[in-house]
Amino acid sequence: MKTQIERSERIALIAHENPDTDALASLVSLKKIIERNFDNKVVDIFAQTDKLDEINKPLLKEDTLNARRAEIYDLAISLDTPNLKRLGIYEEIFTSAKDSAQIDHHNTNEKFANNNLVYFTSSTSEIIYLIAKIMKLKISDGICKAIYAGMITDTANFTQGAKRKTTIGVINDFFNRKLELDKIAEYYFKNNSISKNKLLEKAIHSMKFYFDGGLAIMKLNKQDFLDVGAKAGDEEGIVNQGINTKGVNIACIFIKRDNNLYYISMRGKGGANVASIAQKFGGGGHETMAAFTYQGNLMDIKSNFFKECYSELKGCKERVNDENLFFDDVDENITSK
Repeated sequence: MKTQIERSERIALIAHENPDTDALASLVSLKKIIERNFDNKVVDIFAQTDKLDEINKPLLKEDTLNARRAEIYDLAISLDTPNLKRLGIYEEIFTSAKDSAQIDHHNTNEKFANNNLVYFTSSTSEIIYLIAKIMKLKISDGICKAIYAGMITDTANFTQGAKRKTTIGVINDFFNRKLELDKIAEYYFKNNSISKNKLLEKAIHSMKFYFDGGLAIMKLNKQDFLDVGAKAGDEEGIVNQGINTKGVNIACIFIKRDNNLYYISMRGKGGANVASIAQKFGGGGHETMAAFTYQGNLMDIKSNFFKECYSELKGCKERVNDENLFFDDVDENITSK
């Protein structure tokens, strides 16, 4: 990948449509790393979105999203995107580029680039930090803060998703830099607007349970957003309210946009692999967090969707209240010098 960057003058970085914090943090972080460590590079960032959610606007305060400065790019790098379809309208930029690469952490990734760096861990942001460190590139504190934002939001503050030893190592690096990590976490997890809380109320009110409480489904539509004055991005994290419920191993939220376009966000626990479900419908993710989009009448996929959920639920076990997770014989792990 370093060779690809060195021999390319015009570089496009493209994340998935409706980008979340990890996708945007990945775009911004890699752009700054390239610009500050390689000479004479034109780096443009792209992600299809109708409106950027308010909480992530600070990530882009120094950069412009979707400003195309080249007809054909020497190199296109896909970020945080499991398949070409998720690039949306910017798929053409990727496929027309002279060379391509991708960085992703989803285990459903279809490895569609010339060079595929797929590593199953907390976030794509973490991978960008790791490869920059391996390349011995300069990484500023500001870049580290953006990377940490991607890491904590894609794991619900490290309560779900994938974590590795590398994840702990990156956090340790940030502690050694004396970054104010608690303030970043507070900004993303203790900063809900009143309109978001009202939207959450609507979603919880819509929640229904299926398969003896193993599946929880919430629904929101465009009118719900208008009723409470909610903005794009205010739905982020609401699906966690479903998976936080005792006995629920799969939680979903169906968000209806215009023209029967739905965004479906999923969470899993207890062994339920929601990524395998999302992949059946053109989406992706990892075992405990996944999503897909669907255009059409939901009744057309309802039967297959419930069938896939039921299949995953059959092998699940409720783990939340297993006291042996915490109070098994701890003396067995004591060693003498």
